[in-house]
Amino acid sequence: MLVLFPAEPFNLPQVEPVYIAEAAAAQQLGLAWAVIDLEALINGAITQALRRVPVAASPTVAVYRGWMLSLNQYQDLAQGLAARNYQLINDPASYAHCHHLPNVLPLLGDQTPASLVFPQEQGLDAASIAQQAAGYFGQQALIIKDYVKSRKHEWHEACFIPNASDQAQSATVIQTFIERQGADLVGGVVLRAWHALEIWQTHQQSGLALAYEYRSFWLDGRLLSATPYWDHQPSQPTPDWARYAELAQQVQSRFWTLDLALTQTGDWLIIELGDGQVSGLPDHANAHEFLQTLAQRLAAS
Repeated sequence: MLVLFPAEPFNLPQVEPVYIAEAAAAQQLGLAWAVIDLEALINGAITQALRRVPVAASPTVAVYRGWMLSLNQYQDLAQGLAARNYQLINDPASYAHCHHLPNVLPLLGDQTPASLVFPQEQGLDAASIAQQAAGYFGQQALIIKDYVKSRKHEWHEACFIPNASDQAQSATVIQTFIERQGADLVGGVVLRAWHALEIWQTHQQSGLALAYEYRSFWLDGRLLSATPYWDHQPSQPTPDWARYAELAQQVQSRFWTLDLALTQTGDWLIIELGDGQVSGLPDHANAHEFLQTLAQRLAAS
């Protein structure tokens, strides 16, 4: 196994600071690892991007641990690595399957918030989207995101819609989201029903309400690790991970994540299902234990 980390911008070969703990853990564990030049990759210079990745003597699995990539960038990365005798743990089709939310919505059913999808290629007219949302959701509160990201740091302006039946307000939030995403908007717009979550603390500095949330990583249909999302989050309650065994067999990916949040009704809701390579570890997670378990499981497969 080769672990790949993004280099700090314009400071190769230093690892991007966010991933230093994982790189240090890989070093301590004796795992092979390398850095890639993300700026070169984004610019389409794949040979330049992988100049610090050695050619493998035999076919080797590569695991990317870094920032999100577009589908085209991931395809370029996969092809460049293949030329060096590496195969990404998730092929490009598997990456797309988990990275773009609409692809997994049919698998999640009522375990995730009800959603309406508006593909970008069909045109994104805020008033029309708001009208359709009012008909589908009624007075339900919503959040808006594209296929990959929301703008939750701009909660009231470009993320949260208090009442879908208020079409004027909905259209304003939708239009603001589309404009602020700009060229970074991925795939289209997704409107999702908002559920009141069980809060365990309000952050003293930011005022952000912290809900009971978990990030779990899965490998080859089995749970790899599960960690409370927030620092100091109480260890109880915890999800019943056996509930997701059937889902795990349907996900078309080797390595993926499942994010859960506890609602005020006591149900664990699937908030996100994502690619495991571009999903970060919670800040307090044990990177050494995570990579050790990943390496051991891959070696045994």
